[in-house]
Amino acid sequence: MTESGKKASNSEISEFQSESTVACPLTSTSLDIHYALLHGTNNQELSSPLDGFLNILFPAYENSCICPYFLQKQSYIIRGGENIIHPIQKGETLEWKNIYEDHLAIALFISNELLDDFRRKFAEDTLRFSNGLLTNSDNRTRLLINQLMAYIRHDNYLNRLRIQALLIEIVVHQIEGLYAENEKHEIIPNKNHYDKIVLAKNLIHRDLSKNYTIPELAKYVGTNEQYLKKHFKQYFGKTVMNYITEKKMEHAKELILTGDYRISDVAQMTGYKHSTHFTSAFKKYFGFIPNSLRYTFLVANEGAQMLSEFESLIHIL
Repeated sequence: MTESGKKASNSEISEFQSESTVACPLTSTSLDIHYALLHGTNNQELSSPLDGFLNILFPAYENSCICPYFLQKQSYIIRGGENIIHPIQKGETLEWKNIYEDHLAIALFISNELLDDFRRKFAEDTLRFSNGLLTNSDNRTRLLINQLMAYIRHDNYLNRLRIQALLIEIVVHQIEGLYAENEKHEIIPNKNHYDKIVLAKNLIHRDLSKNYTIPELAKYVGTNEQYLKKHFKQYFGKTVMNYITEKKMEHAKELILTGDYRISDVAQMTGYKHSTHFTSAFKKYFGFIPNSLRYTFLVANEGAQMLSEFESLIHIL
């Protein structure tokens, strides 16, 4: 081939690459959340580090328990089992006056960027939110807070990551019930009905070893099958059964990747009586059998262990 021929060939390759290569956009994430534990009988004062929202979680079980607090010198009261969300500006102060030493609250400062759509809703109806927006601590909230406290008590790098994930989940769980709207951001006329759909979703999450039928879920949450099927897909973008399968498979994958369970154990923990049925469902969902995932994990784990032992041997030598 002549030099001119080679050049032409290279030119064609360059032209082909430029035409087929597309820039891949990056999506940034924002986790600008600060938190503090409010406990003991001393008055505690916190200054907001950002413009956004103050979310106070007061998960005491006794509804009769109350605790006063001040936000920019304006007094408020929160009762046991309640959470409250206030808009807040950078530098504004929260003064917490805990009456009982054994009561614990958590103060979250959440940036506007993280809850931008929620911020607009506050701005559109300032009168409604002038004294904050109240939510109740349900069983899900209490479970998340208990997990959060366990990680806080055992501080390490991984637990700090877990704490961030739990804080996000706590915030999302509260706002999920407050939005009362579907994915098209249309207001739902009957929030009570929306709460029933959220309850059905929470029941699924609570125990992934159970195999709920649609009639069972509808009966548990106090609605009928047709309403549950129609509005579950409307609110969450999936049918009830597809959503259950998705959560079971994701949970199964997490269990397998721990390396602590046999495939038969994972099958039972996700509601499959027979390993063969679980394997078929797993392959249909992910495109590969669970044993191949387990094998990959074991190989990677053994490789890391061998490398660690080799490095230790070199260090000794």
